[in-house]
This record gives sequence, C-alpha cells and structure tokens, in this order.
Amino acid sequence: MAGPKIAVIFYSLYSHCLTLAEKAVKAASEADPTAEVKLFQVPETLSKEILEKMHAAPRRDDIPVITTEELPNYDGYVFVIPTRYGRAVSQFSSFFDATGGLWAKQALAGKYATVITSTGTQNGGQETTTLTTLPFFAHHGIAFVPFGYIDGNMMQLNEIKGGSPWGSGTLAAADGSRQPSEMELESVAIHTKHFTSIVVQATKGAHRLAKEKEPGASLPKAVAEHQKDNTNASTSSAESTDSKKKKKGSRFSIHGITKGMKKLLS
Repeated sequence: MAGPKIAVIFYSLYSHCLTLAEKAVKAASEADPTAEVKLFQVPETLSKEILEKMHAAPRRDDIPVITTEELPNYDGYVFVIPTRYGRAVSQFSSFFDATGGLWAKQALAGKYATVITSTGTQNGGQETTTLTTLPFFAHHGIAFVPFGYIDGNMMQLNEIKGGSPWGSGTLAAADGSRQPSEMELESVAIHTKHFTSIVVQATKGAHRLAKEKEPGASLPKAVAEHQKDNTNASTSSAESTDSKKKKKGSRFSIHGITKGMKKLLS
C-alpha cells in the first residue's frame, strides 16, 4: 500500500521558514519512506519593488508555488508560517482566503494539519500564530495535530528556543539576524515525525475500512463472529419454534384422535 501524501507549505521572506520547511520535508520522509512528501511555497503578494526595499532573500524559483486546487491531493499539511503581529503573514491569509470553492464542497474535510512558525521575539506570536490559524482548519473540517511536550527540549531553560505545545518554531530576532539553532531544528524534526506518524495511522485505517466495504471483502474477525453468533441464535430459535409446533400439532394427528376416541368409549 502506498504511503500518505504530505505537503510542506511555507512562506519565507528572509529564509528562516525555508530552513524549517526543508528540515520538515527531510523528517517526514525519514518517518515513513513510503510517504510522498513535497515542498511548496505560497504565492507572493508583494511587488518586486517592495521586496527589494525590504531586503528580502531571493525567491527560490525551483520550489513550486502551490495552488488551492492541489490541496485535496494530499492527506496532511505542514504549514510553516512566519508571524506578523502575532498572526499569520498576509501571504498565507490570502492563500487561505482563496479556498472558498474547496470549503463549499468540504473537499478538505478529514485532512490533517500542523503548524511550524517563526517569530522575531520570544513573545511575538509563537502560540498565537497557530491559534489564529485554527478557524481555517475548523471551517474546512481539517484535524489539527499539536506538538505537545513529546520533545524533551521543550522543558530546558539553558538556551533560548522557539516553539510551544502548539508547534515547533524558531526565533529570528527583530532584525532577522538569528538563524534557526540546532535545537530548534531538532524540535522541527521531532514535531514533523510525530505528525507524519499520525497521518500514516489515519490513512492506513481509512484504506482498511474502504477495503472492508468492497463487495466480497472479508469481514473483520470480530464482526464475522458477531454475525455468526446472531445466525446461530436465529437458527436455534427457529428450530425451537418448529419443535413446539410439532409437539402442539401431535394432539391433532390421526394417532392422537384415535387414542382420544378409545378413551371416551371405554
């Protein structure tokens, strides 16, 4: 059976989220070699002139730009989202806003998603960026998978580190000078592998259920035994009823009538 299809979707102005996204792709592929993992970037909304004034990093033309029509082709999404004022950047918001047609058909219901983020400061939106993205998931019926505390580094206080129970992440500094640390990248890997394992379990279960619904497919053992018990119970009940009918009817057989007449005449 083919593995799940996972899309790692990012936006990156100064390459921080690109680094996180590439780490996520590698980790997802390692978590399940059968998984089909693909890297995408969301469409840019700023003009070339504005990007130059912002000293943005050159855009990677070798990474495909995702379209909303491609989303239903994937089982899970790892969204790598930079923060602006504690919420997702406008590029991601615009992309989400363009999914109205998918929402109308509920084409993404039953998919899975998780969020990795990058903020300028420790209190700049490590949690709220994900929190304010949840309404998008809810309206589409997408199941959100949080990071939790499965990473032991979440508890350490010896080093500045991005991330939260909502999702892994990095701290870029207010001027963008800080790059993701080895500890942060390790957390991204742990987070993405955990997410991939959830998607793998879900897709395998869905494939199994679909197979069991096929005509002629063998039923699960528990279901088959339950149906067998019901059949045996029905057969025994029918045999018992027939037996009672026979006993009751024996009073009106020829032998029974003859015996009764002899008793009356004697």
